Order: sequence, then structure tokens, then C-alpha cells
Amino acid sequence: MSRLMRVLVHFAFFYTCVEGLVINVLYPATLPFIYKDIVLVVIYGAVLLPNLDRVISPSPLATRLNGMLVLFAGILAIYMVVPSPVNTMSELVAVKQRLFYVPLIVVAWFFIRSVDDLKGLLGAMAIYAIGVSLFGIYLFFVGPEGLRHLGGSFSAIIYTPPGPSQISDWRVPGTFTSPGQYGGYLMTNLIFVGGLLMTPKAERWLRVVGIVSVVTIVLAMLVSGSRAPLVLGTAGLGLVAIASGRLSRGAMWALLLYGVFAYGFVVFGPGVQDRMGSIVASQNLVRFQKTYFGQLFLPSLFANPLGSGLGLATIGARHFADLYQVVLVESYLGILAVETGWPGLIAFILVELSILQIIFSQYRLMTTSPYGMLWFALAVYVGLTILTLPVSTAIDHAPSNFYFWFAVGALIRLAELEYWRLWELQNEDTTGGAAGAEPEPAPTES
Repeated sequence: MSRLMRVLVHFAFFYTCVEGLVINVLYPATLPFIYKDIVLVVIYGAVLLPNLDRVISPSPLATRLNGMLVLFAGILAIYMVVPSPVNTMSELVAVKQRLFYVPLIVVAWFFIRSVDDLKGLLGAMAIYAIGVSLFGIYLFFVGPEGLRHLGGSFSAIIYTPPGPSQISDWRVPGTFTSPGQYGGYLMTNLIFVGGLLMTPKAERWLRVVGIVSVVTIVLAMLVSGSRAPLVLGTAGLGLVAIASGRLSRGAMWALLLYGVFAYGFVVFGPGVQDRMGSIVASQNLVRFQKTYFGQLFLPSLFANPLGSGLGLATIGARHFADLYQVVLVESYLGILAVETGWPGLIAFILVELSILQIIFSQYRLMTTSPYGMLWFALAVYVGLTILTLPVSTAIDHAPSNFYFWFAVGALIRLAELEYWRLWELQNEDTTGGAAGAEPEPAPTES
């Protein structure tokens, strides 16, 4: 990958942090919705086209995953010729949401020449997260007028339901178009930066930036009002520590997060306390049950086993179809079930299982790796995202769709680099590990 393309990858990551704010400020202009995608098209063309022979199967570890992705893409292609209740543009949006970010797996593979490339990228993400978090905290104190003053007019103004204190707070969207997207972004960065901080012998600047980033991220999570990302983010940090076998670090993180939460509750007031305290409220269980059995895929599958057509449940299709035509489903698997029935649902579940198989098959290898903590952070993030797809649309919208597929490619690449490192040690080869050297093929999937 050329230096220019590497810069563009970094820019794409930066732009994911501010894309929503750009959309908000420039709305009703529609081009801001695809600025990032234009950059990705350039990256795909420059990285994938000259390396088509390696793109087909860049890693033996991904052979099964590649097959399942081809199957999934083939089914979506078939459904493109099947009549749908929405127009062709809405169908294309659905295909784009499912497949456009998948090539980031290969981009990550080419981008990461050594672990230093990934550490540098995560360090940059930690810096971006500080600014994004502080902006969200600023909006919390100034209110919706702070966003309106910048010209933001796209995001809906959402308030938390009054709790025991009878205070309702604005759920700030930060630099995104919704508080849910903001919470998802913060959760992702909390896990990634946590893994970076747990990495042995990390550079001092990474540790300083990482600690500041974690503190500001947690405080921003409180003002976003997004409860699920807060739970998943803190649980993810614990899983990274447990999976690595370093429980003492888990205790340290628990104390740090406890202190940040306590500070946040004091600064942000009783409204935030009520919102976070409602995480374990019984009404959330009722809402979960209604979402799972009422809006999810089971009723749709029984009524239409082959689906009702692409674009019908894709929220992005609302830009090209009447809103009443789009079925709102709070589940990625539910979207697939509504649109493509059993064929699309089963194909994507096979994709999920292939990704999980890579994680579990390489787990033991990475426990002894010097950069295993980075791998565990990526693995926990990918695993948690997959486990929540029955009740979330995480990879159907920005920025989670971008981060998810890139993280899958990074997982594969780090495992390959570890095989290369062990091969060097066994053969006492001190020259083959230079930056940019290509590793020996990793063992194929068993």
C-alpha cells in the first residue's frame, strides 16, 4: 500500500469521527452522506485492483470466511432481480449497506505491515476520541442550541424519560447524527484504547493519550444517554483483561472506571444518574421482549420465508422511498430476515460463524503474543458486535460498519504476524522481520 493510500486510510478514520457533524451542518445537502464512501472507492481502487490475485484469498486463515462472503453477496445479487416494494435506488442502498464496507477486511490486511502500524492508528483514534468526547460534553451543558448555533439541523432532539428526580436530559448526538451512533462510537474506542493501554511496553505518549481518552470517553457516554454501549464497553474491557489472563489489570480498570463514573454523576447531575440507574430497571426487560418478539425476524420469517424484497427494512432507503414504505426493525438479522428471508439470514449467520471460528482458532496463539492485548481488544469488539446483532443494527450504519469490517481484517493480519514472529524465532532469522516484509503463509483453517 502506497504512502498516499495509507494517509487516506487515516483520513477515513478521522472523517468517521466528524461525519455526522458535517451532515448536520450542511443539511439538506445530500453529498455529505457519501463523502467517506468516495474516499473508500479511491482506496479500494488503488489497493484492490493491482492485487486482485491476492485479494481473492489474502490469507489462508480467511479461506472459509471468503467463501461465506461470496455466498452472501451472491444471494444479495439474486435478490436484486427479485421485485421489491421499494424502488431500485432503495435496493441499491440495501446492497451498499451490506457489502460496501466488507472490502475493508482486505484494506486492513494490506495496511498493517507490522504491529506499529496498528498502534499508530489506534493512537490516532484515541486522540480523535478525546476531541469527540469533549464536544459531546460541551453540548450537554449548552443544550440543543449549541448544535443549532453551528448550523446543525438534521439530528432529532431526543430527551431521556424523567426518572425519580423528574429531570429529563438531552441525549447529545456529539459529532454524529444520533445519540445511538455516538454511543456506539464511544464504546468501540473505549475497547480499542483499553487494549492499547494494556499492551506491554507501549510508548509513553500512547499511555498518556490513552488514559485521557478513556476518561473523556466514559464521561461522554454518560451524557449520550446510551446505556447499551456503556454496559458493553465496560464489559468489553473486562473481557479483554480476562481473556489475556491479566486479572490484576482488570481490577485496575474497575477502580478507574468507578472513579470516573462517580465524578460524572456529581458533575452531570441527577438526570444522568437516573438514566444510568435505569439500566437494570424492569421496563427494559419488557422493552427487550417486545423488540425481540414483536419487531424482530421470527414473525416475518414465518409470513415470508423468502423475504419481502431488498431495501424494505434498510433505514438508509428512506432517502429514496416514502418513509411509510420502510419497515423499521431494531435488528440487523431482522433486516436480513425481512428483506431476504431464510436464504440471506442463513448466509450471513454462516459469515458470523466463520469470523467467530477465526477468533477461537487463534485465541491460544495470541495469548503468548507481545501484542496479544491489541488482538484481544479487536476480538472482543468483533465478538460483542456479532452477539448483539439480533437486537441491534450496529453494522447497518456509520461508523460501526466501518470499524467492524476493518477490525475483522486486523484480527487476521495480527495472527499472521504472530506466526511470522514465531517462525523467525524458531529459525533464528534476524533479517526477515523488517517493516514491510511479507510473512510466510499461516496454517490453513482446520
